Amino acid sequence: MNTNDISNKISELFDITRQPAPQIPGALIAICGTEKPALSTIQSVSNVVKKLKEHGIPTDAMPDGSENKMLVMIIAIIDEVYRALREDANIQVSFTPGSITTISTGANAGGPVVSQGININIPKGQAVIQ
Repeated sequence: MNTNDISNKISELFDITRQPAPQIPGALIAICGTEKPALSTIQSVSNVVKKLKEHGIPTDAMPDGSENKMLVMIIAIIDEVYRALREDANIQVSFTPGSITTISTGANAGGPVVSQGININIPKGQAVIQ
């Protein structure tokens, strides 16, 4: 394989289109979004180790009893990714015009009354994680 072949393979990777994330109704997020389990480095490491075992890649201690460096590397990578999501990620939410509707009532025989409104729908915004 020469450099031209490698370059072509890398270019092909950028041509692969990914589907956007599925849209979840705002009401469902508001009702049970907080019930979703949190990210777990232990669960993710466990899932990766299971996949490695399925492919015959050893994850146990080495024959001389020393720790498996592959497992140490996987733990370090997942720890860093989750740390970055918790500490470095910036999630910005935007609500489109008209996505929050209010209804208010007020009456005064003497004229206009400033009244408070309440949100009568469950608005859904668009978020970007950076």
